[in-house]
Amino acid sequence: MKFHLHGSARTVADVLKRARAAEAAGFAGIFLADSQLTTLDPFQILSLCATQTNRIRLGTAVSNMVYRDPTILANAAATVNEISDGRAVLGMGTGDGPVYRLGRTATRLAQFEEGIRTLRTLLQGKPISVPGGKERREGKVTLRVGKLPVPVYISAEGPRTLRLAGRAADGVILGSGFDLRVLEWARDQIAEGAREAGRSPSEIDIMPAGMIYVDADGSRARRLVRPRLANRAHHNFRFTMETVPLEEAPEVKRFMEGFDVTKPIEERIDPALVTDYLVERFTIAGTPEECTAKIRSLEQAGVRSLLLTPPDADYSEVMEAWGRSVIPFFQNG
Repeated sequence: MKFHLHGSARTVADVLKRARAAEAAGFAGIFLADSQLTTLDPFQILSLCATQTNRIRLGTAVSNMVYRDPTILANAAATVNEISDGRAVLGMGTGDGPVYRLGRTATRLAQFEEGIRTLRTLLQGKPISVPGGKERREGKVTLRVGKLPVPVYISAEGPRTLRLAGRAADGVILGSGFDLRVLEWARDQIAEGAREAGRSPSEIDIMPAGMIYVDADGSRARRLVRPRLANRAHHNFRFTMETVPLEEAPEVKRFMEGFDVTKPIEERIDPALVTDYLVERFTIAGTPEECTAKIRSLEQAGVRSLLLTPPDADYSEVMEAWGRSVIPFFQNG
């Protein structure tokens, strides 16, 4: 099992320290959010992280096309890939908090799929067609700088986006959490999309994503992770509720109604509305033994990598505890 960290870049010094510590602790990669005005630019910071590390993957989770043209994204990803000698991953989404806070709307799926195809084509070193205009004739262009290829991952939760990933992406950041039944449902959607494009589902890497907290007191861990998981759960249920068991649906609806996207990320929900079902689904939280057991079940289901987010308030402590008490059990797996 490979463990990747997700987080936000607030200061250069903190992120570089975190990247070095993550590599030393045995994490396989770090992924940074792309949220202008609230985080540093992820491509610039990942490039700096590349100079401070030797092994870990360096990715975005996630960028979007609302503010960045696909050709700009491809150029940035190829640059990070050259600086890191092939360790870059470009994670993309249709747009969430950074988009809504500035009064924009997420990219429509048809346009998003077209953009993902453009990105993947360029990052595989292949030409794309460009329309003609007054200044030039119709023709083709290629990405002529940076190190290629760079894998393109999609953050996906709903069935349409999962099928899109099967058709057009190298991998999926699966925001649906760690529920094994939901994992199988998502795999079916991805496989359907892959078949539509004449691809094998095995070509698409699936990386479940969610929150973590490990502590000698399992109850304390699950209590402290509650505020941070809310954003992940809210994002998921905006796209689909069909993965929610009927008996949990009323409480999930109350959770959705009580969520306020305009507030800081860990203040968007009353923790009382975060049910045990949401904690179980969207987190790996508890004692080292409890966390290890949950990861083993994912491993037995064929999962090979995870994207994990510690709460901001205890990020370094949880990262280091995970490295000490969980990762050693999987280093030879």
